Amino acid sequence: MTSQTGIIRSFNPQNKTGLITCDLGGDIRFDATSIYGKSQPVSGSLVEFIMDDSTSKLQAVNIRFI
Repeated sequence: MTSQTGIIRSFNPQNKTGLITCDLGGDIRFDATSIYGKSQPVSGSLVEFIMDDSTSKLQAVNIRFI
């Protein structure tokens, strides 16, 4: 797993999930529990993350704001 960067495209505070648009193209889902720190995700925020494909769903984990 390699580190990638992207921008938070959207976040739904009710179900605590959202989408990150990857710098390399495409969108990836994330869960707010995968974010370091106590910051609330905001659309347009730059993030660094790891793509986790260990489950049936590809998702962003170890998300850090940059």
